[in-house]
Amino acid sequence: MGSSPINPTVDLGTSYIIGSVQRSGTHLLCGLLKSTGVAGWPDEHFLAKPLEKWEERWVSPSRMAYVEGVLRQNTSPNGVFGTVIMWSYFDRLLQMLQEIPPYNNLQGAELLAEVLHRPKYIWLRRRNRVEQAVSWSMACQTGVWAQKAGEKPQPRVVPKFDFKVIDEWLKRIQAHEKGWAKYFRENHLDPLVLFYEDLVAGHRGTAEQVLEFLGLPPTAAMGIASSPFEKQANQISQQWAAAYFEQKGEPQSLRANELDS
Repeated sequence: MGSSPINPTVDLGTSYIIGSVQRSGTHLLCGLLKSTGVAGWPDEHFLAKPLEKWEERWVSPSRMAYVEGVLRQNTSPNGVFGTVIMWSYFDRLLQMLQEIPPYNNLQGAELLAEVLHRPKYIWLRRRNRVEQAVSWSMACQTGVWAQKAGEKPQPRVVPKFDFKVIDEWLKRIQAHEKGWAKYFRENHLDPLVLFYEDLVAGHRGTAEQVLEFLGLPPTAAMGIASSPFEKQANQISQQWAAAYFEQKGEPQSLRANELDS
């Protein structure tokens, strides 16, 4: 790690990556952390679709300038920066960072350690993967990926249950979770593991847990505002999950159990 930090104009004291898979509650967690005022402004800053380039999508003069801008604009005054990375575009993200000249010879965790100043990792997961697959299927159909309190976004279509589609999303979730597990294991990383279900049940407690993990004062969570995002699960999604289990032929006892620990 002999090169200088990518953005010396930002005094980063602590940085972190929320590693996750879609429909695990990242909007909710990021909203809570932002409201503490001490945990940066985490978001999917490095979202990368196939063949897409950050500097083109966000009209930046260069890729280096884009990364510098992300760090500069999303680091809180106390020097904390956070970001969200989904496994679905993790490899593409690494590829684009590696194409920046100072980082051509770096890979994986070493690359992220250099660019993001040795980040800590938070692994946000969901215990009930069937509900997660249902949520992903619905979001893809409706185009509604997050719902703010008091708002009723109009879906582009009325979602339709499809066992095969949900089953494919479930397989993808399982594969992406294995990807994160392998990455952490092979790089000897010890992430803070959070679960969506616990996050929904206790906003403040989860925020305190994250702040303590980052070495920040947990008391900052005392003043968090209510999250602007609402849980999107409803009676229809519950019916879909039940229908999935029915067609899958799973025992009734499994339906209420946590599918992953």
